[in-house]
Amino acid sequence: MPQAVENVTTDSQQLTTRLLELERRVEALEQNAQRSTPESSVKPVPLPALQRPKPPSTWRGFPPAEMQGGAVSIVGKAVLGIAGAYLLRAIAESGVPKLPILLIAIVYAVGWMFWAVRSHDANHFASITYGITSALILSPLLWESSVRFQAISPGFASAVLVGFVVLTVALSWRRNMQVIPWIATLATVITALALIIATHDLVPLTSALLAVALTTEVVACLGHRLSLRAIPAMAADFAVWLIVQVMTSSEGVPESYRPVGAVTLALLCLAVLAIYGGSIGIRSFVLRHRISIFEVVQGVLAFVLTTWGVLRATQAAAAAAIGVLFLVLAAVNYWGSLFHFADESQTRTRRVSATWAAALVLAGSYLLIPADLQVPFLSLAALAAVSLYSSTRKFSLGLHTSFYLAAATAISPLPVYVANAFGGTVPGAPGWALWIVFVFAALCYSIGARVAENRSSRRLLWLVPSALVGFTAAALTVVATVSLAAPHMELSASHLSVIRTIVNCALALALGFAGSRWKRPELRWVAYAAVAFGTVKLLIEDIRFGNAASLVVSLIFYGLVLILLPRLTRGSAQS
Repeated sequence: MPQAVENVTTDSQQLTTRLLELERRVEALEQNAQRSTPESSVKPVPLPALQRPKPPSTWRGFPPAEMQGGAVSIVGKAVLGIAGAYLLRAIAESGVPKLPILLIAIVYAVGWMFWAVRSHDANHFASITYGITSALILSPLLWESSVRFQAISPGFASAVLVGFVVLTVALSWRRNMQVIPWIATLATVITALALIIATHDLVPLTSALLAVALTTEVVACLGHRLSLRAIPAMAADFAVWLIVQVMTSSEGVPESYRPVGAVTLALLCLAVLAIYGGSIGIRSFVLRHRISIFEVVQGVLAFVLTTWGVLRATQAAAAAAIGVLFLVLAAVNYWGSLFHFADESQTRTRRVSATWAAALVLAGSYLLIPADLQVPFLSLAALAAVSLYSSTRKFSLGLHTSFYLAAATAISPLPVYVANAFGGTVPGAPGWALWIVFVFAALCYSIGARVAENRSSRRLLWLVPSALVGFTAAALTVVATVSLAAPHMELSASHLSVIRTIVNCALALALGFAGSRWKRPELRWVAYAAVAFGTVKLLIEDIRFGNAASLVVSLIFYGLVLILLPRLTRGSAQS
């Protein structure tokens, strides 16, 4: 027993000795580590700050509780506003006098538009929302008051709609807003068209749409660019077309519509022209703005709609007055295209003005000038145009020369005369209208062809006058030949076909020689047109009505033309 106690004591002493030895070794290692690494190089590593995770940019579930600008509360206010409108509607249906409640409701809707304009600078979303709320209150209110309750007349509703647009534009003036006037105008147009369909009271509602169109054009002329000009323009055009179509129908005015006098219809049609013609004139001629595509299209529609409507309303009694107006406007457009829009920046406006001038001259002459004097008038217009072209070199004037000559030819007996001379019963002596076209075409070609051109493409301007002179001269030659040969021989169909073929071949060779001699490529083009006409004539007339002898003669002359003409024109092209 004592030996066991002695052994335990010995083991504990050894264990203690080993622990002390380990402590000394650990202490020595720590001292060595402190000597090799200085304290200044040991820096604490900062731990990253804890951040709350951000919500994803696109939420697939519910939106975050806090939306930018308080959009939820804004929509809630709009819903409360519509609820207020329904409250007024319920009060109106409860048996109290409806008109005072309706007036309060109108003021209530206008108040929302005031709020929309005032909140524009602070919050655009709120401004648009309140503007839509105002339109959603006013439009159904006017429709139900006019159609369902019949508490107000369509005329009163039209006045409210116009006032709503004018007030909105006036409120938006300083801030030069786009969306708010667009909302008010679109709501007004839709409401007016819906009331036209429901009430069939066309005059006040058409006048309202014209007034809205006038408002937008006045704003545009005063320098505020609006992107909604096309909306009231289309609505006004449709309303004017509808009232003219209904009131001047051959079946009479339908029972559900109130008849409208001719003077009222004419004034509504003239209002379209006054609004958009005046707007285009102020913006283009006074302010010198570049004419837009909308103005070009709407200007054409206004002229066409006004002419059609006034003539139908007055049964063509106002044709002379419209003709005078068109000729005056044509003179103004010619002045603009020649002098006022001479800058390179006004190229589109200058071309549009020139085109309108020619169209107005043609329309004005048709409405004002008697039928037997239209050919001389258009021929004189062509001569005036080519005379101005020779001094100004304006491309549009040269083009208008051919345009007026073509118009004079179309209403003259010249096309029928030439067709009969080359393919039908040979006519007799030509009338004075044909001689006028022929002489003026020759004068126009002689003046215009002498102008030295820098570009060969401009020679196309004289293609119509040269073709008129050439084919008219050939037709007169055929008539003269037949009249001289008729007393001496019987002219059958085969004889006529030979005469026509010879004259046509002579025309082609003469034009080819003249084009080569005087370096006139337009004569060469007309010569080949004569060859093409001769080809058709051989197939249709010579082979059908000719005999063996006449076919031989016709084919010989036609073959000689095909051989000689390319040589002549080749020499012209090389020179």
